[in-house]
Amino acid sequence: MVAIVTPPDGARYEPGETIPLTIAAVASRNVIRVEIMLDEQIVATQPNPQPSLTFSTRIEYTPRARGRLQLRAVAVDATGVASEPYAITLVVGEAPPASLPPIETTPVTGPVGCTLTAAFVEDVSIPDGTVVAAGAVFTKTWRMRNTSGCDWGEGYTIAFFSDTPMHPTGSEPIRPTPSNGLVDISVPLTAPTQPGVYTTTWRLKDPSGQFFGNRVFAVIRVP
Repeated sequence: MVAIVTPPDGARYEPGETIPLTIAAVASRNVIRVEIMLDEQIVATQPNPQPSLTFSTRIEYTPRARGRLQLRAVAVDATGVASEPYAITLVVGEAPPASLPPIETTPVTGPVGCTLTAAFVEDVSIPDGTVVAAGAVFTKTWRMRNTSGCDWGEGYTIAFFSDTPMHPTGSEPIRPTPSNGLVDISVPLTAPTQPGVYTTTWRLKDPSGQFFGNRVFAVIRVP
C-alpha cells in the first residue's frame, strides 16, 4: 500500500516550481523503492536504503508543462511486485477560482529590484510522519537556501499558506540571510487535539507581504 501524504489532491503550482511529495508506503515483503509516474512514465524514484515493512520519504518533482497532471505513486516490494497506484491531480499554471487566494503567477520582485526565490534544502526537525501527542507544542525547523540575487534583510518572514493552522499568528520572522546563504527557519506549532494525519503548509514572505519561493510542510500524526 502507498499514499501521497502531501501535497493534497488539486494543489496548484507554477511550471518550474519544485514540488516536494511526501510518500508513505507499507509492504508485507518490505518496501525496496517508491516510484512516481506521469502518463505511464517513471519521472522520479526513491530507493529504501534499508528495506523495511514501512517507508516514508520525500521525492521532488518539477513540472514543466501547464495543465492538470495526474501523478501516481507505487511501492515496489522485495519480490518486485508493485502496489496498487495512488493518484493525485496537480493543477499547473492555471488561475485559481476567485474564491481561492491567488498563487504567484509572475516572478516576485524584492525591495531592491531583484527576483526573490528560495529553495527547500532539508527538514532539520520533525520529519514528515512524526507522531506528536494531541495538543502538544513542538518546533518544526526547515533549512532553506536564499537563491535570490539579493540578500534577505530585516522584515522577511515565514507565513502560514494553507492546510491546517497550528500557529496562533501564522507568521514568524526569519534572520537576515545573504544571497546563496543557508538559513534554518523554526516555527513553534501546536498539534490538533483529534487523532489523524495533519499537514500545515508555509511559505516565505517579503517585507511587502508577497509570498515567494518553495512551499514547505510539516506533516504529523496525532494518535
